[in-house]
Amino acid sequence: MKPKIAVSIGDINGIGLELALKSHDFVSKICKPYYFVHESLLNEGLKLLNLKRPRNFHAVSFKDGLKSQFSKTSKLFKTPLNLKVDEKFKIKAGEIDAKSGAYAFASFKAACKFVELGFAKALITLPINKKAWSEAGLSYRGHTEALRDFFGREAIMMLGNKKLFVGLFTEHIPLSEVSLKIQIPALCRFLIAFFKETSFKNIGVLAFNPHASDFGTIGGEEEIKITEAIKIANLFLSLEKSPKIRQDFLKKHKISKEALLENLISDENLRQGLENLPNLRHFYQPNPLVADTAFTKAALKRCNRLVGLSHDAALAPLKALYFDKSINVSLNLPIIRISVDHGTAFDKAYKGAKISTKSYKEAVKMALHFAKKQEVAKEKISK
Repeated sequence: MKPKIAVSIGDINGIGLELALKSHDFVSKICKPYYFVHESLLNEGLKLLNLKRPRNFHAVSFKDGLKSQFSKTSKLFKTPLNLKVDEKFKIKAGEIDAKSGAYAFASFKAACKFVELGFAKALITLPINKKAWSEAGLSYRGHTEALRDFFGREAIMMLGNKKLFVGLFTEHIPLSEVSLKIQIPALCRFLIAFFKETSFKNIGVLAFNPHASDFGTIGGEEEIKITEAIKIANLFLSLEKSPKIRQDFLKKHKISKEALLENLISDENLRQGLENLPNLRHFYQPNPLVADTAFTKAALKRCNRLVGLSHDAALAPLKALYFDKSINVSLNLPIIRISVDHGTAFDKAYKGAKISTKSYKEAVKMALHFAKKQEVAKEKISK
């Protein structure tokens, strides 16, 4: 039986619906997609695009309800959304519109709940417009921020593909606020969570200042904190990977397992004593990487799993290299959520323009890969 996935339709005024329709034949060969869009909007979109409905295109209508119920026959999903779903509006191709923004959010929230309840293995989100969300009165600045609120977890945004993945320490915040966010405790927790979610080897952390501060001549306070956070994360993860050494260390210093990280952060002497322990591993490269050379061919041969401190410093080079092939993955959540790595392309919506489906198809394939890994892990635990 093919695995099921849920697809939130994104901003209906953009290219999301067209991506879903034109990719359906490919996607339906490897899984069973449920598209969270009402029949009325689907039919209107088909007319505007001059397309026929693909075979076995399962459109799921959704509405606010007291409890979650899914009717397989009517393809209606009722769930507590705490918002009124209004699908009775006209598609305004390429326009920022409050109604399409509200609908995109409702589609996303319903599809997310659908996956959380186990009706599908993974969530694929098609692109939304942040301004349209704002016009609809929503406070979230994107999917990731909303997911943090839904699940009460520190969701991590990672973008890329098999050739290059970049995790983001900060995302949609003004550059003026990024430096204030770079603090050792928060960065330590991020680095530890990022490794646990990915199991990547040889991860590099991009510096914040130009030339990694040139030994303190261009700022440098951030690089000091980054270096210290890397060291602590490597020490903590090394102890986690060596249970016997960790147990002896905790007993010697009279530290509980739960308080280990806080003690490593606050006690420099404790850290220095650990640095000479056997089996000390470097999950992260020990020093911040110069960001303006980290994406060259030679540099990526040495390290192609990176962490960026700010949005554009990490994503501008990634998108220059792999715009059509990249995806957006949300880590550190109880569900699998993957998105395309591009926007709504309002300038191309419903115009018969050539649009690339590569990122969407890659997102589906990666979601199924993660779902398979999750199933294998569950089987191991049950044994």
